[in-house]
Amino acid sequence: MHAIPVYYINLASRPDRRAFMEAQFERLGIAAERIEAVRMDEVPPALIAWHETTHSLWRLAAGDLACGLSHQRSWEHLLQSGAPAALVLEDDVQLAAPLLDFLDPELPGQLGADLFKLETFHSPVKLGSASQRVGTTELRELCSSQMGGAAYILTRETARRSLSSPLRNQMGIDRFLFGRGGYHLLRSRVLQAIPSPCIQIDKLDAADRIGESNIAATRAPSPARPARDLGAVLGLHLDHVGRLARLAARDLAALRGPRIVVPFAGGVEAG
Repeated sequence: MHAIPVYYINLASRPDRRAFMEAQFERLGIAAERIEAVRMDEVPPALIAWHETTHSLWRLAAGDLACGLSHQRSWEHLLQSGAPAALVLEDDVQLAAPLLDFLDPELPGQLGADLFKLETFHSPVKLGSASQRVGTTELRELCSSQMGGAAYILTRETARRSLSSPLRNQMGIDRFLFGRGGYHLLRSRVLQAIPSPCIQIDKLDAADRIGESNIAATRAPSPARPARDLGAVLGLHLDHVGRLARLAARDLAALRGPRIVVPFAGGVEAG
C-alpha cells in the first residue's frame, strides 16, 4: 500500500536535529522528505513590520514567522506532489509506533477529516462526543485550542485553502491550525488523536526524552508594542462565539463536557 508523503522541517544549520528525526524514521520504517526550513533572515521585512502595528493581534517575532513560512513550504510540496494528504513534522518531535496507522492515503476520506492533530501539549481540551478509531488510537473532534504544530496530517484541499487564507501570516502556525482565532478550529473538521502518537520533546518528562529541543532559541520575546486594534479584538471574540453556537447546534454534549488531557502514546518503540 502506498503511504502519504511525510515531510519534516529542518534548518541546514541543525544537522543534529536531522539525524535525530532520521533515526526515528529508520526505526519505524518511514520514508520521509526533508523540507528546508525558512531562516529568520529570510522573513520578508514587510511582514515583520506589520507585526509591529496595532493590526497584529499576536505580534509575532521573526522566529515564529519563519516557522509558519516553513510549514507553508511543506503545504506547497503537498500540492506539487499530487498526493491526497501529507504528514507534516517539525524536527523536535518524538514519534511512537501508532503513527504508522495514519499513513493510509484513504484515511482522511474515510473519516471525513480535514486535519488530524497527532500531538499533545498536555493541556486540557474539549473534544467531540463522537469517537472513531484508527488502529489502537481513538479520534475525536477538537473543540477547543490545543496548541502545537509539530505533528499533523492535512489534506490536499486543506493545504490549498490554508495557503489562500490571509490569516496564515497573521498568527503562529499552531494557532492558525488548532487555536482560537485560527482559520480551522470549529470551522474545519479537525480530529485529535488519543493517545497522541507524537509529542514535542520539551513536553516530555526528562526521563522519557531521547533528544533535546531547541525551539525556544528561535522564539525570543518580542519588544513592547502599541495597543491592539480593539475593533479587531471584538471581531475575534464575535467570530469565536459564532463558531461555538454552531458547535452547540451539532454537538451540545461536546460543549458541555469536561476537558481532558490527551496522553502521549509512548516512545518510538511503543507498540
